[in-house]
Amino acid sequence: MSHAIEFDYVIVGGGAAGCVLAARLAAESDGTVALLERGNQDTNRWIHIPATFFKALQSEDADAVVSEPDASLNGNPFPVPQGRVLGGGSSVNGMIYMRGQHQDYDDWANAHGCTGWAFDDVLPTFKRQEKNTRLADDFHGGQGKLIVDDPATPHPVSKMVIEAAVAAGIPRTDDFNGAKQEGAGWYQVTASDGQRQSAATCFLRPELHRENLTILTNYHAQRIRTENRRATAIEAKDNAGQDVSVKARREIILCAGSFHSPKLLMLSGIGPRDELDRHGIDVVHEADEVGRNYQDHVGAPVTRRLDGIKGLFGADRGFAALKNGIDYFGFKRGLLMSNLLQAGACVDTDGAGRPDVQYNFAPFAPGAPGAPPLPFHAVQVHPMTMRPKSRGRLGLRSKHASDAPKFLSNALGHIDDLDTLRRGVRLAQCIFEQMGLKDNVGEEVWPGPNIDSRIGSNNLDDAIREHARTIFHPAGTCRMGPTPSAVVDLELRVNGIEGLRVADCSVMPALVSGNTNAPTMMIADRAADFILG
Repeated sequence: MSHAIEFDYVIVGGGAAGCVLAARLAAESDGTVALLERGNQDTNRWIHIPATFFKALQSEDADAVVSEPDASLNGNPFPVPQGRVLGGGSSVNGMIYMRGQHQDYDDWANAHGCTGWAFDDVLPTFKRQEKNTRLADDFHGGQGKLIVDDPATPHPVSKMVIEAAVAAGIPRTDDFNGAKQEGAGWYQVTASDGQRQSAATCFLRPELHRENLTILTNYHAQRIRTENRRATAIEAKDNAGQDVSVKARREIILCAGSFHSPKLLMLSGIGPRDELDRHGIDVVHEADEVGRNYQDHVGAPVTRRLDGIKGLFGADRGFAALKNGIDYFGFKRGLLMSNLLQAGACVDTDGAGRPDVQYNFAPFAPGAPGAPPLPFHAVQVHPMTMRPKSRGRLGLRSKHASDAPKFLSNALGHIDDLDTLRRGVRLAQCIFEQMGLKDNVGEEVWPGPNIDSRIGSNNLDDAIREHARTIFHPAGTCRMGPTPSAVVDLELRVNGIEGLRVADCSVMPALVSGNTNAPTMMIADRAADFILG
């Protein structure tokens, strides 16, 4: 039994981008807005307590897209977890607020032809969104909806790693989003007063009272219906599994992320001809770049046991969990107020004049994606590529929307990315050797005593390939550009199809140097500017 509902704007994907875009269109246009999200409302308590984001990631509010066996990772698959809940990644991530480097956006404009997207063009949007609790200068806003705060209850192990990084020659910083990114220090975070500040909380919730805004959770988009090269409706399965046609009088905007936005385009006949032909999908618009240009930050965490000082192991069980719960719910204090990943560094390891490795400092040892943390007190100095050169791609597994996309990750396919991680691992080991930190760590868990990490050693490469993991920042699969060969134009309209845009991190021509939550919200906010304009 199918039925139809109709709105002016239909947004597919209620993640960080979709929440920002839906809120603005509802508040500032005269149109009706529907936001379709395949997951649940953000009612899971683990989402909103900052320290329990690992539990949220392991709940039904996240799922993983798993690659084919990846030759660049010694044949291992590359799983990439994604939020599937209102707020998307902003509801399950580590809450690090980082925009990327000025030059990233200048490169978008100059190297990739995306005029209007240089740093000076996007900075006003970042500032307009931000309500910073400490910083007030040319780079920060204080009147926005997104609360950006300093981390609560800074952990002594993280402080020790910051001091060791400075002793190893990395400059100290108190702002990774200021005049320059380089340095080691405390992150700023999208958590404040013991509550996660997700896009759903900060942007969407204040507009939920509006009669022109409809939130449709547990709705699964199947394909985009087009008539005469115009997008007219989303064919979906509703929360009861019934077919529903969600019609759009004005525009459909895909905010489904770097896996699901290109997948939906291809299922709808917009994509590479060979891919569509293979699955018997009629070609509506041939677009070779849909699903191409996949990129992600890749990390390999250097891990040491803690010796004589405690990290976070065991804090979520037994008496420790009880105490932390009482502290949090009774007194608004203690460990649960913290986002755990409170500190890090951005370092120029190749001498090219801008940081190429980001480090997260963790007073515990997160497991590989989807796996629990390591079962002992440990500390990680986790290097990650910032501007990966490796490129993967997405295709379809079948013409059925319920099937995951076919994902060829090629995560370390470019030798320069492996080289970046080699340098990152060596500098991490150097940080561990500094006075103060050295006295509080025991054996090296990874790379470990059997791996020779010196220059010229061959077995470090294999160790990195075995250990490498996503940093949860997939991007690039619906690339923006100035020519018709790009998936979307400079105002994020899908080339070749009227009434359809993509506004999420899939439009990035190149991945930014740092976390992707803030840039994704910026992209969605600018999409609202284009639509309302």
